[in-house]
Amino acid sequence: MTANLQFCPHCGTAVTAQDETCPQCHTDLRPFRTTASQETSQKLNLNALYANPYKEGMKRLKQRDGAKAAAKPHRWRWPWSKE
Repeated sequence: MTANLQFCPHCGTAVTAQDETCPQCHTDLRPFRTTASQETSQKLNLNALYANPYKEGMKRLKQRDGAKAAAKPHRWRWPWSKE
């Protein structure tokens, strides 16, 4: 929805920018009015989800949890290797 609602989403009655409820059906209009911070939300890249959903999910989890110290990748130590 847009920030400046012109009609009630429930009954279709014309509303003004100052109305908090619909004058006809008394529906609360505040949830339907968006703010600027909600409009700038990150868009999902659906192509990347189809490519590897596990990798995309882990990337979002790491972004949400913050940049923690990256653990060194585990390397197997085989008895016959010379590392």
